[in-house]
Amino acid sequence: MGKRLYWANALFSEADRKFNEDSVARVRAAGYSVFLPQEAFSGDADPTNEEIFRVDTDELQSCDAVVACLDQFPIDSGVACEIGVAYGANIPVIGLYTDIRSKRVGPGRMYKNQYVLGAIEANGEIVSSVEDLLETLPKYL
Repeated sequence: MGKRLYWANALFSEADRKFNEDSVARVRAAGYSVFLPQEAFSGDADPTNEEIFRVDTDELQSCDAVVACLDQFPIDSGVACEIGVAYGANIPVIGLYTDIRSKRVGPGRMYKNQYVLGAIEANGEIVSSVEDLLETLPKYL
């Protein structure tokens, strides 16, 4: 199996879960191993906060790179925390920001926290599609 990625995104709505499943399937088809937190516990599991933190952090700290989905507004708090953990461990982060408002200028532009973006750009970059992600990953692995 290829290099190991950690997929960081919101995972509680049907839309987020479907986006995660579809996108991760494409990344896996390209030869990467991906830890997707929504797959860590079975659908009827009721993990504790500590269990979620322990499992996800162990996986995060053992990956080769993090893919952090930035489309939530504001950036999902768990994703922001995972970006910080990756930065602290010197793990590259590729931000995936697919929202079309990211290309706008002026008042219609989607604001993202500059501190979080800075943590990504310190050892990674931001891309705007899964296709761009697949082209970018080899630079960091």
